[in-house]
Order: sequence, then C-alpha cells, then structure tokens
Amino acid sequence: MGPAKGRCLPEARHWPVWTAVAAALVFALDRVTKFWVSHALFPGQQLWPSLPIHIYYAENRGAAFSLLPNAQWLFLVVAVVVVVAIAARWRPLSGEPWWVQAGVGMVLGGAVGNALDRITQGYVVDFMQLPHWPVFNVADSGVTVGMVIVVIRIALGGRGDA
Repeated sequence: MGPAKGRCLPEARHWPVWTAVAAALVFALDRVTKFWVSHALFPGQQLWPSLPIHIYYAENRGAAFSLLPNAQWLFLVVAVVVVVAIAARWRPLSGEPWWVQAGVGMVLGGAVGNALDRITQGYVVDFMQLPHWPVFNVADSGVTVGMVIVVIRIALGGRGDA
C-alpha cells in the first residue's frame, strides 16, 4: 500500500557514496604504500634521488613537516575532531556535488590513515619527497587535496553544482 494521495513525503536522501569511496581509496593506498616502504627500506634510505620525486623513508613523530614532535596526542585529537565533524554532516553531505563528497572523503581517509600510524607505531611513515619540499605520504596528500576542494566549494557557495 502506497502513501496517501496528495501527502507530501520528505525527499529520500542517499548516502554520500563518493565520500565513502574516496575515503576508502585514500586509506587503502596509504596503508599499502606505507607497508611497502617500511618493509622495503630502512629509515633514511631513499630511492630515485635524481628524479623529481623520490622515495625517502622517514618516521615522522610530529605534524606535517615534522612540526611539534612531542605532541602526538594533539594530532590524534585533531583526527578525532575531523572524523566526528564529517560523521555529523554525513547525511547532509549527500546533497553536495560528487567532487565535494570526494574531497571530504579524501580528508577523512587521510586523517584516519595517519591517526592509525600514530596509535599503532607512535609515528607516521612518510616517504615521498619533491625537491625543496619536506617528506610526505598518501594520507597527507589526501588531506591537502581534499581541503583544497572543500575551500573551493566554500568559495563557490551554491554555484558548485556541476
């Protein structure tokens, strides 16, 4: 039996699929690459130093770029706040364009990936290096690219529905 004729039902909202997909991809790629680097190289060892990007195994006990090395708890708190904030906006996020959902998912996957390292190892495995740039990892890249997408969406306001 269907709804009564003329009765308005709230519009069904879908889950933000792109957020879940992007979070899972960033998290999985982060885990796989960190596992490979930590099992194939010794800390400080590098591959491809003459190319624009090379692999350099570093154990980062601080924030991005090894800042604040004695504040692991602070970065775990920040990761928890990020996850809680995204979870609180999970359903409304479904109304955002796919690229915004994906950007938020990249932030989520990166935050969880680095937090897992901090909890299980006490440091984050970093391994990619560009010339004149600190060592970073897939999770860092996901957070950075995802935040750029979120900032673009905020700057566009309601005009980003493409």
